[in-house]
Amino acid sequence: MTTKLVGVLGGTGPAATAYFLKRLVDFTDAQRDQDHVRAIVHNDTATPDRTDYLLGKSDVSPLPYLAADARLLEQCGCEFLAMPCNTAHGLFDSVQAAVSIPVIHMVNETMNYCRERGFSQVGVLATEGTVATDLFGMAGRFCGVDVAYPPREGQVEVDRIIYDAVKAGRPVAPSELGPLSSMMAEAGCDAIILGCTELSAAFGEDRSASVLPAVDPLDVLVVRTIQAAGATVKPGALL
Repeated sequence: MTTKLVGVLGGTGPAATAYFLKRLVDFTDAQRDQDHVRAIVHNDTATPDRTDYLLGKSDVSPLPYLAADARLLEQCGCEFLAMPCNTAHGLFDSVQAAVSIPVIHMVNETMNYCRERGFSQVGVLATEGTVATDLFGMAGRFCGVDVAYPPREGQVEVDRIIYDAVKAGRPVAPSELGPLSSMMAEAGCDAIILGCTELSAAFGEDRSASVLPAVDPLDVLVVRTIQAAGATVKPGALL
């Protein structure tokens, strides 16, 4: 069986894009090469910083890059798109409007998954841009799941991991997730969301230090991508 062709709006950032592709392979129930999802990846690292733009720190919009990349992937024959960057979903409607093929909404899909899991309040660890636009909070209100964000000292630590470690190519110890999850547990959360794909790259394969269940939107996006492509998801891939 030939799967549908997915276009990946990548490069935001590159480590997260590479991790998305790894998970796409890991989560597909395949016995041979031909069982895997066909994909074209545009790793456009020139895309301006999404957080700086959304916070008004920069007037250089990433939207022209994201829209042009989406159109290019559509012209290459892609049948739907995946965008493994949570913060970029602050521009989702405009990216979707730039093409005639569907774009999977990672944030909405994640909050729907949290509802299915029975979580009542989730703590979102994300960039300041994602927090400021309340992407997860807006999606949560549609599906009945409350969202909380870290206090200032917690946000500073999240930003450090994202920008000073992962984006800078420095290692992150799995234990660094522990204090952040404890902080959100004290706030009454019953789960946390790794709401930046740099956090997916840092903690996605080892969330053992978390005192709460840790939901990774990148994993949710991977599963929805496999399903949309018509391939088979490996049993137990998304816990």
